[in-house]
Amino acid sequence: MSDKKLKVTIITIYDPMPNIGNRLQNYAVQKIMEDLGVQVDTISFEKPIITGKQKIKEIAQRLTGYRLPGDKVYWNLFPKRIRSFELFNREYIHTQRIRKIEQIKPADYYVIGSDQVWNPKWYTDNMLKKDIFLLRFAKPEQKVCFSPSFSVEKLPNEWEHWFKENLSSFPMLGVREEAGAKIIKELTGKDAVVTIDPTLMLDQEEWNKIATKPKNVDCSRSYILTYFIGGRSERINMDLRKYARELNAVVYNLFDMSQSCLYTTGPSDFLYLISNAKLVVTDSFHACVFSFIYGKPFLLYKRVGGQNMMSRMDTLFQKFDLERKFVDSRLENDLLECNYQQGYEVLIEERKKALQFLKDSMHIE
Repeated sequence: MSDKKLKVTIITIYDPMPNIGNRLQNYAVQKIMEDLGVQVDTISFEKPIITGKQKIKEIAQRLTGYRLPGDKVYWNLFPKRIRSFELFNREYIHTQRIRKIEQIKPADYYVIGSDQVWNPKWYTDNMLKKDIFLLRFAKPEQKVCFSPSFSVEKLPNEWEHWFKENLSSFPMLGVREEAGAKIIKELTGKDAVVTIDPTLMLDQEEWNKIATKPKNVDCSRSYILTYFIGGRSERINMDLRKYARELNAVVYNLFDMSQSCLYTTGPSDFLYLISNAKLVVTDSFHACVFSFIYGKPFLLYKRVGGQNMMSRMDTLFQKFDLERKFVDSRLENDLLECNYQQGYEVLIEERKKALQFLKDSMHIE
């Protein structure tokens, strides 16, 4: 191979709605690619969630102090939350913004993943995604997988032909969970390699380089950190009150607008909050991942409402000996137990496996 750097473009969900796990996995893929010595950027084609008109409205409301009754909390907090993610993207993600497929710059390889790029539910609101997320614009030899996820046990019937046709053109197929490998086998007859989520490829030391202490949050106190994407049931609320009493800890809720300094935090703050928590209570895949990476006690609750995301949890928990951390597992689990040594030994091998898969996919020695 010549001394010229390979050019790699990452294709992932670049959601304008704040998503901590998505931004951190994007950073992880970029970092891994850079460590392989390639030139890398990420495509963004989503419309911004806050438009120019909305920004003007926000500024006007700030200057006048007047807000419509229903807007008060929204205009106080949501734009700040959006900006914390925009700041993270500007600082850490090399971004290529496009509006249509033809604007994608030429690259040697296009890496799809990770996250739920093959979950067809994302395609209904933006049909451009079904072409971009299956790399239909790229030559077969340019297509590379890095732990993409279907996040469903079975594809809807109407999408089976589309995926069969397009996945068959990938020279090597990889996915994030066993359920995805089964889907690919049934559709194409090909064996897909199950590789870990990219966030697991970086260790504590690497993540600490971009972790930041959130402003106006007292992290010197003993606290339980909650991160619930699907909302909290009464059972969860009761359990949290119990845990707080037992641990003599306060409860910090990342999605609670009444705790504004937490609601407006970004991905870098999230890393710091996880690493300093007494206990993490969540329904989030990536909250489990980072609790594992940082060696923190955590509990997983089944998501309330929305889509069932347990297939990726099952793979994560089975692979790294974490089944006891699921509250409905019926396995014995001390609240603050966090002996993950057996899982860390598996992680060493899984990192090697994922890295070799990437090297083979891009013909890197």
